[in-house]
Amino acid sequence: MKIESPGERLSDAEFRLLATLLARHAAHDLDQFDHWSVETPDHGRVFIEIYRELPTDVRSEAAYTEIWPQQ
Repeated sequence: MKIESPGERLSDAEFRLLATLLARHAAHDLDQFDHWSVETPDHGRVFIEIYRELPTDVRSEAAYTEIWPQQ
């Protein structure tokens, strides 16, 4: 099944599910890093990087918003 559009903005429940699935991916399938890209209909390509370590070009973990575990 091919989905042509990402649809509307995520609901709070959908974002919690996304965070849960990302945490599960990080716990079970992430080796060192992942590099993904997503084409958005209105704003072009978005690049997503997931690392096991703080990237060398980032000075502090404070630059990140913790999404898991959920509050």
